[in-house]
Amino acid sequence: MEASLVVKAIILNRDLRKLLLIQRSATDVSGAGTWEGVGGSIEPGESPEEAILREVREEVGIEDIAIERLAYTSLCHGDEPMLIIAYLCSTQSQTVRLSDEHQAWRWADKQTCRELLPEAIWRDFERHGVFEMTELK
Repeated sequence: MEASLVVKAIILNRDLRKLLLIQRSATDVSGAGTWEGVGGSIEPGESPEEAILREVREEVGIEDIAIERLAYTSLCHGDEPMLIIAYLCSTQSQTVRLSDEHQAWRWADKQTCRELLPEAIWRDFERHGVFEMTELK
């Protein structure tokens, strides 16, 4: 089985005590209107860390991002399996500048994450202790 390699940023603003969620564009062919974290594919020659910094700049315009730690990895099965590397990142920025790929953003507490994110994502967060890592209540 061959899987694509994807990076995701779990972006925490410690002052707000919230995570950044973004909503895919309504015209997106894959997952239109769904909420997620920032991320994407690793480009040739990039390390996963370089890819996550690039994706954050491109998708939400945040420059002061710090990669704190590897949060978890997950293999999603299906027609196009993906190996996801999720990093816990932090920022002091509260301002977001979305790319055309997304239509909305929100700083979310734990309950809002559970309401907006697809169940598979928030279950991954719970299984891997993301809410505890981020101290979200």
